[in-house]
This record gives sequence, C-alpha cells and structure tokens, in this order.
Amino acid sequence: DEPQGTSPISRLFAEQLDPRLAANGLRLIGLERKLKALKARLHEAEKIDPEGFIKELDARVSHVEGTHCAKKEFQCGGYDQECISDLFVCDGHKDCHNGHDEAEDVCDTSPVKPGNIFSGTSHWHDCLLRSDHVTRVVIKGTIRRNYFKSRIWVRAQIESDLIHDGKKELSDFDSKGYYNFANRRLVLIPIAQDDKHLSVICDFDRGDSRRASCHRVLEGTLHQCANLSVHLQGHH
Repeated sequence: DEPQGTSPISRLFAEQLDPRLAANGLRLIGLERKLKALKARLHEAEKIDPEGFIKELDARVSHVEGTHCAKKEFQCGGYDQECISDLFVCDGHKDCHNGHDEAEDVCDTSPVKPGNIFSGTSHWHDCLLRSDHVTRVVIKGTIRRNYFKSRIWVRAQIESDLIHDGKKELSDFDSKGYYNFANRRLVLIPIAQDDKHLSVICDFDRGDSRRASCHRVLEGTLHQCANLSVHLQGHH
C-alpha cells in the first residue's frame, strides 16, 4: 500500500530506489509537512500576548488573595513585606524604600481619563428587578489637587439601555467620586439620591487600564446588587 497523500513524484522516487532509501525519503517528506504545520501554528502563537496574559493572571490572583497589609494600606511591590498608608501612594514622594508607591504603572491616570467610555452588561441578582442590560460609564471630568495627589476626583455619567414595554429606553444619571491609585479602584456615587440609581464601584484588576470588574451597590451598606464587567469602548 502506498502512503496516503504522497505525490506522483514521491511514488516514482519510491519505485526507483532501494526500499530502505525510499522509506527514508517518504519519512523526510512527512517530516517536512509536519514542520510546515508547526511553523504555521507558531506563527499563530505569535499573535498571543503572553506577557499580557501573565500580567492579567497575576493581577487577578493578587486581587483575590489580597496581601498581608491592612485594608487601607499599600504593599510596596512583589513580596516586599513593607506596607504604607494608601494616602501616601502617588503623592509625589517615595514612601516605600523601593519607590514602588511612585512607580509609573502604579500612578497611571489613564483609567479615569476624561472622555473614556467603559461598556459592559449589568447582571442583576438583587435590589432591583431588571433584566440584563448594557451599561456605560462615561468619564466626564477629573480634578487632582496638589495637596492630595493620592486621589483623583471624578465626575461621570452612568448610562443604561433598558427595555420598557418592548422598547429600548435610556436611563442615565450623573455621579461623582474618586479613583484610588493604591487599589486601582473607582468609586462613583449618584449626585441625586433616589432608589433607582445605585453607586458603581470598579476595580481595575485585569492587569491593564482598559478593563475592570464593577458592582452596582447600595451606597449605605455597599451591598452588591449587580455585577458588571466593563471594557474601554472608546473615547469622546
């Protein structure tokens, strides 16, 4: 029986040579095909960002496991045992011995850049009877005061695409809050207090500034009413 998939030239080659040489030749042809297939797979693998994947995994594990530091403290990078108050992070002075509290990636302001639009789907499990719907967080403006640089004060608009009587209806409200560099957390509270509009808390825990894990919560108790994973959709 002839090896499946061999070309006429390969068969002629096999007929004219010693059987052992022919077998080796066919083996080489098979290896060449496997190498071409492997090369194609490696080319596809180049499109994957392994550094980004590892960074995201590390960020997610760190967020879940936490650190040995207290709730309102910041760990000075990696496995360093030094902790400082989160009020000292990104304040313009190096309080960690290794300077990690003023590192460029820690003090990145891009998550709350004015004009950012983060979008995702709100999945309600308590508080309000609502079906899943698209929610957008639009950063309208920010202020960073020189005497308190460890926070960025934020104004944002929260928009939801609701379905009412079979028709799409936009529900939106203005909010204000802050961004905490130490835990990469954005807290937004409705300016007008009512039962329909809930606060939004977002943790940028995916290793970048484009994605965040958010919750719709009751302001007084921080009780979670809905989950919301958002990504940077665009910029005004």
